[in-house]
Amino acid sequence: MRRCTVRGRASGLTLVELVVVVAILAFLAGLVSFNLTPSQMTFGGAGGNKTAGQIATESTMARLKAAMFGSADAPGYWQDMNRDMWFWPRYADWLSRPPTDAADVWGASPEAAAYFNSLMSYNAVRRVGWRGPYVQFQGEPIPLDPSRGYTARLGGGSGARGPVDAWGNPIVMQWPSIYEGANITDFGDARGNAVMTSFISANSRWVSPGPDGILQTELNLTYLQTYAQFLANPVLVGDDVVVWLQQ
Repeated sequence: MRRCTVRGRASGLTLVELVVVVAILAFLAGLVSFNLTPSQMTFGGAGGNKTAGQIATESTMARLKAAMFGSADAPGYWQDMNRDMWFWPRYADWLSRPPTDAADVWGASPEAAAYFNSLMSYNAVRRVGWRGPYVQFQGEPIPLDPSRGYTARLGGGSGARGPVDAWGNPIVMQWPSIYEGANITDFGDARGNAVMTSFISANSRWVSPGPDGILQTELNLTYLQTYAQFLANPVLVGDDVVVWLQQ
C-alpha cells in the first residue's frame, strides 16, 4: 500500500490564530463603540506601541466614560444627574452607587437639601435622578499614598473604590486643581458658572498609574492642569494611562 505523506502546512488558520484575530477585532470594535479618538487615549509611551496592559486599561476607562455620558442604548450618569456640578463624578464609585457624599447639605437651605436628596433616585416624571448602576465593578479602595500620587483630593483614604487597571491599581478621576489662580476645593463653586464648569469638564480625565503604580500626572499636576499642558509636557505623564472626557 502506498503511504500518503502530507508536506507543508495546511491552508487556513489554527485555533490559536483564530482566537487572536477575534480578540483584535473585538478590541477595534470596542474603540468604535466608545467613540474614542487618539487624543482621548494617551499614555507616556513612545508612538503607538501599546502593551496588552495599556489596551486592557484603556478599555476599562472607555467603559467608565460610556457610563458617564451614556449612549443610544443606555442612560448616562451625567444627564440623569441633571448635569449639575454638585454631582461631577470625582469618584468612579458614583457610577455604581448613588452619590450621597457628593455634597454636604447640612448647612444648605431646605430647598437645596430637598433637591439634592431628590436626585438620589430616579424620577420618571421629571426624568432626572440616579438610576444606576451605570457600570459595575468590584474594584479596590483608593489608597491614601501621596508618594504615589494617590492624594486625598482623588479620594485617597475616603473609602471610595476605583476599578483596577491591568496592574491591580485603582483608576481615578483627575481634574485641574486651580481655576483662575484659586484652588478648586468644591465643585459646588462651579454651579451657575458656565465658564468654570466648561474648564473643569474639558480638562478632567480618567487616569491609571500604569505599570509603575505611580500617578505621575498627580505628582506633576502643577504642570499638567490642562489638556494643552499634557500635550506640551508629555515626559511628565510618565507611563500613566489617560482617557480624556471631552477632548
